[in-house]
Amino acid sequence: MQKSIQFRVQLEGIQPAIWRTFQVDHGEDFFQLHEILQIVMGWENAHLFEFRFNERRIGLLPDEDELWDADENVEDSEAIVLGELELKEGDEIVYIYDFGDEWLHKLTVERLLPKETPTPLCLAGARNCPPEDSGGIFGYVHLLEVLRDPKHPEFKEFREWVEEFDPELFDLEETNDILKEFDDWRESLWAEEE
Repeated sequence: MQKSIQFRVQLEGIQPAIWRTFQVDHGEDFFQLHEILQIVMGWENAHLFEFRFNERRIGLLPDEDELWDADENVEDSEAIVLGELELKEGDEIVYIYDFGDEWLHKLTVERLLPKETPTPLCLAGARNCPPEDSGGIFGYVHLLEVLRDPKHPEFKEFREWVEEFDPELFDLEETNDILKEFDDWRESLWAEEE
């Protein structure tokens, strides 16, 4: 029987919390989980990533023509499916996105379910994720301070950079609309890369 895994993901180090609850098929590989996290959190898939579970490190390995080297201890995210880990309720996986800003996410297995609804599916969440390249937690806190003070010397520059960014906004319906078109989203993303 096919199964789904319900995760709660929370961006570490930021209060009030930025979090999502979502379901994925246990047959998804870790690269697909990364892509799903990009959608549910609102990231733009612009940086490298790594998952950590117990002693395992799972991430992106470079193609032969790429100029960066992967750590030899990192396993290929496209070769490992979630079901292989035999996850249990309460298990935690760390997801690191953008090694420069080092956004740490804690994924907690909330439930293991029979697959009754199409996945991936986002069930709930709160607050917008930080803009890409905002400088990690400290840079993001500074950004929020500047945006709260129209008289701040950096206000105009930051407002132009982030445009209409609202740190409190999380649009569940829009997130699920993108997830419904997950395969199309993947194709368009990789077409842009070529």
